Amino acid sequence: MLQVTISEFRKDIKKYSELVKEQDIIVVSNGKPVMRVSDPMKEKITKIKSLKGIAKTELNYEDILKEKLTEL
Repeated sequence: MLQVTISEFRKDIKKYSELVKEQDIIVVSNGKPVMRVSDPMKEKITKIKSLKGIAKTELNYEDILKEKLTEL
């Protein structure tokens, strides 16, 4: 989990919007956590991954992921 100050987060929000795909981000102000930023698709992707081996299809993981994400 990455921790950044609120001023750094504001200054380079585009950078952190990409980094959040890899890990959650804790934003701090005056040394105290004020928010946690996480990828909203993370839970859905985890659920889709859990379908591998269960899904009655010849699709691989990447194809299943693409198919399910287009349904959202």
